Amino acid sequence: MRENGGGDLYVGTVLAYALNLADSIDWKHGVFELTSNKTFSAATSSAALFKQLLNAKIVGQPTGSNPNGYQDMDSFTLPHSNLAITYSKRLFRLSDQVNRALQPDVLLHQKRDDLYEGIDTVLKELIQSW
Repeated sequence: MRENGGGDLYVGTVLAYALNLADSIDWKHGVFELTSNKTFSAATSSAALFKQLLNAKIVGQPTGSNPNGYQDMDSFTLPHSNLAITYSKRLFRLSDQVNRALQPDVLLHQKRDDLYEGIDTVLKELIQSW
């Protein structure tokens, strides 16, 4: 979910369903999902759902948005100016914590020097620690 600006929450639920069918995954210990401060909207909500549905451990940074809020974008065009207007039409409440980012279970940050070298610090540290 890192660097994911969102989209359609139901795509995430379809993915959760497909992953749930995979018996080769260690559900007892859970799976990992990576988040960052650039995880927004439906990606934040999917991360919250994966934590509940798949026993996922969130690794990385707090999300850039709250899993409680309006999502499921729709649009219309203004008749005289032809400007496209987008809006979110459904309120989702996927966390008990109101007005807060989704917090990771394991807080890890991308190191600047690693970034310049093309190294994914978060993934590297996750693999080394588990």
